[in-house]
This record gives sequence, C-alpha cells and structure tokens, in this order.
Amino acid sequence: MPESLPRASTCPIETLGSRVVFDTPWISVRQDDIRREDGTTGTFGYLELQHDIVVIAPLDADRRVCLVRQWRYPWRRDSWELPAGRCEAGETPLQGAQRELREEALVSAREWRHLNTFYGSASIATPFHLYAATGLTPVESPRDHEEQDMIVTWIPLDEAVDAVMDGRIVHAASIGALLRLDRLVSRGEL
Repeated sequence: MPESLPRASTCPIETLGSRVVFDTPWISVRQDDIRREDGTTGTFGYLELQHDIVVIAPLDADRRVCLVRQWRYPWRRDSWELPAGRCEAGETPLQGAQRELREEALVSAREWRHLNTFYGSASIATPFHLYAATGLTPVESPRDHEEQDMIVTWIPLDEAVDAVMDGRIVHAASIGALLRLDRLVSRGEL
C-alpha cells in the first residue's frame, strides 16, 4: 500500500546564515537568513529551548491518568496538563521524564514506553518526547519553587479525553498525548 503521508526527501530552503538575536538560560530566539527554491530570500525566526521537553502520561491500574493544575503566566490562566517539563543538562529524555514524574505527580513508574517525539509548534525547534508510565508507586519529592501552586489529581482516562474534547484541557502537548494514550488503551496496546 502506498504511503498516505509521504515525507519530503529534500529541504526546499537553504540556510544562508544564522544568529541568536535573544538569549536567556532557558530560551533563545534564532534568526536565519534563507533562500527558497525559487531563489527568493528572506528570514525565518524561531525559538530554541535549551533542553528537550518531556511529557508523561501516567496511567494507573484503574485506567486513571494524572493531571496537574498550574498557573501559566504567559496565558494569564491556569491549565490542567499531564506532568511535563524540560530535561536538565546531561539528562536523556527518559531520565528527564522519570524525574519530572516524581517531582510533579509524586509517583515513580516501573514500566516506561516511549510513545512519540513531536514538535510543539512550527516556530519551536526543540523536540518534545512523550512517554507512557505504568506500574506506579507513590514517592515523596520536594516541590520546585516554580511549582508551589501545583495541584495533582487522578481522573479516568475517558474523563480526561472528554476534557480535551470540550476545551477544558488547552495544553497542546497534553491534548496530543491524551488522545494517543486513549487510542493505545482502546486498542489494547497499553
């Protein structure tokens, strides 16, 4: 059967130059000078996060998922999301996911399954790594000062998917992860 979503075999854009125009310990803004296939030139700006991002879909024996509520300053609102965060320097994505799960959900997992690597936006160069975590055990872990307002809850996966569909969950990475998790569970693959 032919591939219904074939990938491009070559890049249609040539990078002529690249520079960081804004830099912090967490995020950089890069601006590239480019040339397109038709010969026209232009610029392309995008964000680079300093470390990869991990998103964890913890699923307990009762088919409940962990969601955390946190205030999202740029959005000026709170958000229910799966546990997630950035890797620390030197961490693999799996190590970062394991640490974030302990810190945010206050559980550790016996089984880990990498579900996908994806990108959060066409303007962000940093990959997001999605993991399912099962075989959960409660742990104690100190809260990071940036997570003092975090609230943890466990709800049935079906309810979490309903919250995606009716707009109560607005965090893009959590939306994709919950829908993927639901598909795998419904097919008996997890």
